[in-house]
Amino acid sequence: MISSISLVGFKSFLHRELNLNKLTLLTGLNSSGKSSIIQALLMLEKAANIEDSILLEGHGSVEEIKNNYYKDEIIIGVTHPNGRYSISIPVEGDYTDHDLPTDDFPEIIYVSAHRFGPKTMIPIFNDTDKKYKIGPNGENVFQCIDFFSDHILDSKLKHENSEGDTLLFNIRGWLSVIAPNVEFRHHLNKIIDSSHSTFDEHRATNVGFGLSYTLPVITALLVGTIIPNSLVIIENPEAHLHPRGQTEIARLISLCAQVGTQIIIETHSDHLFDGIRIAAKNASGFANDVQIHWFELDKEKNTEVYSPTLYDDGRIDEWPKGFFDQFEINASNLL
Repeated sequence: MISSISLVGFKSFLHRELNLNKLTLLTGLNSSGKSSIIQALLMLEKAANIEDSILLEGHGSVEEIKNNYYKDEIIIGVTHPNGRYSISIPVEGDYTDHDLPTDDFPEIIYVSAHRFGPKTMIPIFNDTDKKYKIGPNGENVFQCIDFFSDHILDSKLKHENSEGDTLLFNIRGWLSVIAPNVEFRHHLNKIIDSSHSTFDEHRATNVGFGLSYTLPVITALLVGTIIPNSLVIIENPEAHLHPRGQTEIARLISLCAQVGTQIIIETHSDHLFDGIRIAAKNASGFANDVQIHWFELDKEKNTEVYSPTLYDDGRIDEWPKGFFDQFEINASNLL
């Protein structure tokens, strides 16, 4: 498990080290630095995989990801069970030699906020080493489900509506929270490198957005409990879900963390946050496995981070201004 990440001169981070836990929640105002943590981890994974470039597609050159107040090399590092590791990124190049544990660095399962909504067809991967992986937009999700469909999950993850202990049964069980009594099926067409899903025998485009947006989230979380040494990163798991669905996804996230999967969640949802708090209250000791970070920008547009502590009773020790307090503000304005 990665226990901390350090950023020096990276985007809105001048110099910051953040603790990570089995479950880490990144929240805060828009454009305050939450996604930068995720991007830094994805860059570290590229370095650990010895890729030619660690720059992320669509994010520009080194100059574009460099903090305006910092003149030296960008440094991104992590604390790993085997020690502390880092990479240096000079402005004039990509990155220098690193000391990352190439055999030990976690396999990142990343589901982005840009994931597919309802589509008639979803691409699948042909590469042997990618057949079991989910793409950041939800690519290959149905072939991934097919690959692990009969795998027996930890009993803690079995949903009340599941017909059995396997991955496929429990994907259907957890989806039933989003849309009760809707039957999910997946279909592969390897001849044209594609796949599709049906819900009650209807194509995805004729069903609500919530099911399509949530399917890769549920799959990534459950598959993360199967793949050893994995790190599941999900942006906005609450997207297109009603409040009950958001709270139930929080319950699944908490259960997956409790069985040993490291998870990082970027969220704006008070319902999801409350679901994590409920899980802490219901599972003794789980609060110790949760790290919360609230992000905001200072006057120089550098990121400040506040890290409230979650207690066993579901309460936290401090509420930074803006931290999931809009419901109370709105309610007071209605009185």
